[in-house]
This record gives sequence, C-alpha cells and structure tokens, in this order.
Amino acid sequence: MTDELGTALRGALATAAREAPAVRPGLLETVEAAHRGRRRRRVSAAALAAAVLLGGTGAVGAAVRSGDGPPPVAAPGALKPLSAADLGTPVKVRERWPDAVRSVPGRLPDGQTLHPVALLDGDVLVGETWASLQLPDQLWSYDLGSGRAKLITDLVAPRGTKIYPSDFTVARGQVVWWQSYRADGRDTAEVWGAPLAGGAARKITGLPGNGVSTLLIDGDTVVMGMGDAVYRAPLAGGAPVKVTGSDGFEIVSWPWIGPASRKTGLGGITFKSLRNVVTGERRDARLAPFKGAWSCGVTWCVGGPASGVTYHRDLKGAVQRRDGKAGRLLPGDPGGAVPELIYGRYIPYVPDVPAKKKTHLLYDVESGALLDTGIRRTNEAMGSPRNDRDPQHFFTTKSGTMLLDLSKIR
Repeated sequence: MTDELGTALRGALATAAREAPAVRPGLLETVEAAHRGRRRRRVSAAALAAAVLLGGTGAVGAAVRSGDGPPPVAAPGALKPLSAADLGTPVKVRERWPDAVRSVPGRLPDGQTLHPVALLDGDVLVGETWASLQLPDQLWSYDLGSGRAKLITDLVAPRGTKIYPSDFTVARGQVVWWQSYRADGRDTAEVWGAPLAGGAARKITGLPGNGVSTLLIDGDTVVMGMGDAVYRAPLAGGAPVKVTGSDGFEIVSWPWIGPASRKTGLGGITFKSLRNVVTGERRDARLAPFKGAWSCGVTWCVGGPASGVTYHRDLKGAVQRRDGKAGRLLPGDPGGAVPELIYGRYIPYVPDVPAKKKTHLLYDVESGALLDTGIRRTNEAMGSPRNDRDPQHFFTTKSGTMLLDLSKIR
C-alpha cells in the first residue's frame, strides 16, 4: 500500500463518518493503524470504501480484521415508467434563467455573415467567417458592448486539405482547432492555434489520421481524442505524446476515457467502463434490463432504440444513474438512435406528437424537469458537442442567431 492509499482511506472514512451515527473518539486513527499493520493482506482501498458505504464504521472494522473482499454489489433498481403528466409543464428557460437564452449578432458590422464559436466574458463574441459554404477563412472577435470587431487570424488551409478548420475551442487566451489533409497518399490531422488578442495562426502539433474526435485545452496542453487513443501536446507547440493506457479508448468527459467501440445492439452499453487518466479511478455501469441499448456518461446513462430490433409502438427512452439508481422510462419519441447526454445532464426531448411543440425541449436527468428553451426548431435535434464541457449551443433561426448557455441553468 502507498501513502496515497492511506490518504484515500482517511478521506473515505471521514466522508462516511459524517453520514454515520456518532462513534467513539480515535476510531479513524485506530482503523488506519490496523490498515497499516496488515499491508501484506492487500486489502484494496476500493474494498474499504465500499465497506464504509454499505455497512458503516462497524463494517470497516470487519473488513480490516478479516481481509475479506468487497461486499456484493447491489443490483440496479428497476426503471420507473413516467407519463407525460409526470413530467409536468415544461419550465420556460428564458423566464426562469434569463441569461441562459439570448440572441447574438449573426453578422459583423461590415455585413459579413458571422458563425459564432463562443461568447466570452465581457460580451465578446468569437466567430468564423466563410469564404464559401463550410469553408472557414477567418476568425473574428466582436465586442458587443462597443460594437467593434477585430480580426483574430486568417485560417490557413494547406494543399490537399480534406477537412477544413473545425471544432474551435477557446481557453487560456487562445483559440485552437483541427484540420486534416492528404499528401503522398497519407492523411494527417493537425492542431492549429492563435492568440485571442490577434496574431498569425500557427501549427501546434500533428498526427497520422484524418480527423480528431475530441479537442480541448487542459492547462498548458491540448488534448486530442484520435479514435485509436488519446494524445497530449504542449499548447505552445510540440510533439504529441500518447496518454498511457489509452489505446483503443476515446474521451468521454475529460479526464474520463472509455472504450472507443459502440455497443448498439440489444442490451449493449457504450462506455460501460470508464477510467480517470488523472486519478486512476474506474467506474462500471450497473443498469436495469431494457429493450434497447445504452450510452453512458460519467454519472448518467441514456437508453434508446437498439440496432437490429423491431419495435411495435413499444419504443421507449430511458435514463438511469451509472450506479443503478434513479432509473426511469420516459414518454415521448426517443428518435432513431440512442441520444447522447448534453453537458452531462440533459437529453433532447420530443413529445409523442412532435407537431404540438415546435421549440427545443430538454429533459434534465438530475432534476427530472422538462425545459422549454423557447428556441424554434424545424427537424433538427440538439446533439452533444465534441467537448462535452462546452455549455454553449448556437442556433440559426429565421429570427436570427440564438445562444443557449446551459451553464446558466441552476
């Protein structure tokens, strides 16, 4: 056992003590001393923590004395069917949280169409302009208070470009993106960046491949999910380094990673197992039986139609915590695929009769509330961004460009 595990044990005991009946003074120190004296028995910190949670302080003492493995894992709870009446009247987001939905300019002062990327503190809108359809050529910052726009950088597209600048990410005074090109029969994906204050675009790093599944800034590094593994590189520029143990994994919600393969068949669970690459913690999903497939985030899992299954008016959506608690069967139309969590806690919701609601609705898996964004929709559905920590979603409507900022919903 390491000193770190001793520290983890103290933390687990302290947490349980706050929730358990009062215990005699010095119990934590006594248990820890017993733990150190039995290092050779290799009782894992995970087993101890599980014993604390399931049996209180007495269970901890038993685990330390006997060296037994962790107690049996509780079976997942059943999925509780909900009706439309159970969901209640949707909460109007614009009325409850006025800062969560707002309109933003869709054009620069000179009339160029602006495709928003992010709204920063201080009401500065970062966006891209296009030379032609889906062909970004410049990045701009637009101070909505003063009405002044400033060029951040010109976007460089090398010869042989297959995918033009995509998935712009803003943090630490920088904006980064990725693009890919083919040369000599080989595909290369590159990450580029520029300072928000303005300056020439520069290459940060590159890897073999034709795309990046997830791109984000973490401190002074960029993190790239490449489908086959996860890589890091200095934000200032440099060679990429594969994250240890990430072969065959992709980013679920950084620093959590999961197997890259999708489990879409009946009973399949995508991201059933997760690993935190910083702490080493692992989490497995224990879910109730369901006529469909699951896709999991760090805390919640969402169920939807499974591939290869024919449904006869019995298609349902479902949500359940990864630990098997708070399972629900949802009314409404789950669509043709398993939805993905948005910002870790929301899923798109479509009523049984979609024509009755023509705005984007979200179901909050944490609170159980139905939210009406008030933003008009046609046939599109909200999807999870490549970086699930990004709370901002932009919509182009007939009345202009709208921003939904999920971080403003409390």
